[in-house]
Amino acid sequence: MEALDYIIDSYDIYKQKLLEAFIVGVVTYFLSFIILIPVLGWYLYAKLFPKMVVWYYNKLNIKVDPKYDVAFKSIIILLLVTMIGFIIMIVGILLINSIIIGLIIMIIGLILSILLLYTLFGSIIGKVDKFKIYAKKSVYLFLISLIPSFILFLILYIILLLFVQLIGPILLFILGILVEIFYPPYLFTLYAVAIENMQS
Repeated sequence: MEALDYIIDSYDIYKQKLLEAFIVGVVTYFLSFIILIPVLGWYLYAKLFPKMVVWYYNKLNIKVDPKYDVAFKSIIILLLVTMIGFIIMIVGILLINSIIIGLIIMIIGLILSILLLYTLFGSIIGKVDKFKIYAKKSVYLFLISLIPSFILFLILYIILLLFVQLIGPILLFILGILVEIFYPPYLFTLYAVAIENMQS
């Protein structure tokens, strides 16, 4: 029941600051576009994302002692691998070998995004002070985040199933945007609660 406790506790914290969650969600949404700018965009994202999460945690009264250098390394390495794979796929879209190579690199980036979860959010909170992969803890964070993700998916699926005739493409688009804005801040909260309660 430990994971469920984290999910419930983080929701209780999250729902108290929905305005702040909205602000962070909007910023996160727009930050996701700057990573499409090679190098400069990656650098800006790696610099700005941890500061934004720290601001949010402070609003939630979550104690933080950020190690920005570790957080920066976690993000920039992840972005370098993932976006280089993406670029290779785009540039070599007519060459099947390039597509495969790019896809493999992007998959490696996806795996890294899971393995660096604890390093990134642990460094933002202050529990990690050096760049290192904490595979077990990171996979645990990823697995518990799948529970609310599945619940959200189920709710959205039921809504679409019951009101498919009433929900037009515009309302569907708006619903998707709202999920993209409000859900990431909840995950940030869940990671913080879980990390704070993990044994060293």
